[in-house]
Amino acid sequence: MTAQTHPATPSGTVEQLRLPGQFAAPDGPLDPFMMYLAHHGFRRDLADFARCVPRTPSADRTTWRALQKRWSIFREILHHHHAGEDAWIWPLLEERSTDDERAILAAMESEHGLIDPLLDACDAGFARMAAGADDTDRADLTTVLGDTHAHLTAHLAHEESDALTLIQARLSVEEWAGLEEKFGDDSSLTDALRLAPWMLKGLDDDRRAIVKQRVPRPLWVLAALGARSFRRGERRAFRYDPDSTV
Repeated sequence: MTAQTHPATPSGTVEQLRLPGQFAAPDGPLDPFMMYLAHHGFRRDLADFARCVPRTPSADRTTWRALQKRWSIFREILHHHHAGEDAWIWPLLEERSTDDERAILAAMESEHGLIDPLLDACDAGFARMAAGADDTDRADLTTVLGDTHAHLTAHLAHEESDALTLIQARLSVEEWAGLEEKFGDDSSLTDALRLAPWMLKGLDDDRRAIVKQRVPRPLWVLAALGARSFRRGERRAFRYDPDSTV
């Protein structure tokens, strides 16, 4: 499902989407707003988990099972995002980059490698809590979530400032559209029903209106269809976090 092309400015660049927490949005002819939406979702989710985990009673296994299920959604989306970058985006850029630019791409893959063990540790922590654990295990999970949040947000900032600059400079509009199609090729209807409301969570009305102008209508319809189930899951998982939006 290819995103709509946002009108270019007179200079030939596209007005870039800017979301809360976003570090940069390099100018250029491409409109990688779906990447920025995903990054916003990753930052938002980790902040929600980091607030909620220490507040959730260790003995409340029902909520921990909901949190584990919600964590698995975050993990699945993040894995798909990173795997696509490693398989399709970085290799294509590497063919066209200088040595200094290749160092940026190598850093992207290296940072993925640093983040993966932290995510694995979070997987294990949520599994322990859902199976029945104590305050010590909850404290351990809180700590590793904090480390994961720090490493992933630093990586996203690096990607937005340096890697997105390379993407704008080295890829054509047609190539970027083809890459976006690859990211969505293996998505089922169930995936789309879950992903669409996930990507819109936490956006205010003004930013939702901006996003609505850029996405194909079917994606917006899927977001509406999946919204009720998604909100129900959010309330179950983040019930002890009054700051989590649904």
